[in-house]
Amino acid sequence: MLGSHLAGLRGGLEAALLLGLLAAWLGRGRTAAGAAPVRAGGGRALWGGAAAAAALALLLGWSFTYGARELTPEAGRAAGGVLSVAAAGCVTLTVLGPHGRRGGLVGAAGFLVVAREGLATALFVWAAVSAARDEAGSAGPLGMVLLGLAVAALLGWAAHPGVRRLPPARFRAWAGGALLVVAAGVLAQGVRDLQDAGPLGGVLAGRAADLGGAVSPDRWPGALLEGVLNVRPDPSVLQVTVWALYLVPALTLLLAPVGFGRSVPVGVEEQKKTDARTGEGAGPGVGPRGAASAGGGRGGDGADAGGERLHDGPRGAGGRTDGDPR
Repeated sequence: MLGSHLAGLRGGLEAALLLGLLAAWLGRGRTAAGAAPVRAGGGRALWGGAAAAAALALLLGWSFTYGARELTPEAGRAAGGVLSVAAAGCVTLTVLGPHGRRGGLVGAAGFLVVAREGLATALFVWAAVSAARDEAGSAGPLGMVLLGLAVAALLGWAAHPGVRRLPPARFRAWAGGALLVVAAGVLAQGVRDLQDAGPLGGVLAGRAADLGGAVSPDRWPGALLEGVLNVRPDPSVLQVTVWALYLVPALTLLLAPVGFGRSVPVGVEEQKKTDARTGEGAGPGVGPRGAASAGGGRGGDGADAGGERLHDGPRGAGGRTDGDPR
């Protein structure tokens, strides 16, 4: 029972966490310093892509479970590896790219984030359903799988408001850094899947470390680490190398003052444009100094001319204020 629960938790936790972080990233784009503005429909594209991937995964899982053809383990790993690499690329462009909040890219990110683990999880769910339908079967494993998915969804939902409460000055570094760390794990796991499936089997295939039971996926801590960061007990040399070569430059670009995106915060740039339009629309007498330049400083031409006319008024009437022509 516990194994079924942890399998559902591992399968849904990473997707739920990435979706929650991406939704927070999109929702806070207008107020976070240095982040590009959110385009209308970005959130709808994210959840639409995720829903489409979930529906497709359930359909394919049902087809492979009850249909005439089965999905071989090698083919499943190869598909998961390709989807993992593509998902990591979309998340990276969403965080670092100058147009990362376009609807098409956001929708693709939502689709790939769910699709990479969706098929394997759907196969597990349909297998539990098939076992529960047997005469001697039990609905316990199915219930535990669904409970694991529910816990994963709850944790992903909890990450969303927590990240949105970050101060604007820290939001970009913390939220973007969390997304890149999770994306690094997705990319590394995709490389490992491609190694296990065969295309990259002989490339740096040695074991980089042996964590043993410290991060065993059969226990809660190991399941959480694998679900969030894709930490496995036996990472390969290529897996660790790809993880480091991706994460270090990505975090450098995120935290550097100049990256793939804008070098000037959007709020500052929009304020400059607003000031420029205000100055053009107010006439030649209104400049950056505001009212002092338009109406009354010593250095303003309009103020000097008006003041001169006030002082010359009595002299124009005859030089005296009592009406004497002298």
